[in-house]
Amino acid sequence: MASAVASNQQQEAAMLLSALSNYLQHQHASTAANADTDAVKVDAVGSTDTKATEDNASPAAYVPSDRAVLVSAVASEFNIQALPVNEVGGFQARLQQYGLLSDQALNALALVNTAREGLAEDDTIDALGIIDQAKTKFDELGASYSQRKQVSQLHTLFSNLASARPVAKMVS
Repeated sequence: MASAVASNQQQEAAMLLSALSNYLQHQHASTAANADTDAVKVDAVGSTDTKATEDNASPAAYVPSDRAVLVSAVASEFNIQALPVNEVGGFQARLQQYGLLSDQALNALALVNTAREGLAEDDTIDALGIIDQAKTKFDELGASYSQRKQVSQLHTLFSNLASARPVAKMVS
């Protein structure tokens, strides 16, 4: 039973790495001109994918988006709700490497970096909890739209990371 679970996890990891490699190989430097073209391409691909899904409603037809694969890859590497203090820098670097962290969200990530001050290297922080509290406070205090947007984008990303975290399967 344990070997079957391990084999399944290896297959899932290989699939994620393959999708990630494919995505990164086709990634190009984005410019303002390319962004408009890319948006049109995404719309065209999205409408084709939707039609294909409607034509073939079987569960095997589901293909996760590139972003979902990248979020899953980061979530399998880092536990956002128990992030070791000494891994915060690596976590940020991985988010930037995969293009999951916008410039605005990067500004909001300073809240997580600030929260780790004074903690020992072997301590952990709940990055999702920190951003969740900040989101609530910013909404209550009437922070500027820009600040609320930064925190909201990071909150969405962190929530996605938390929900994509692999769940330990119980053997009965």
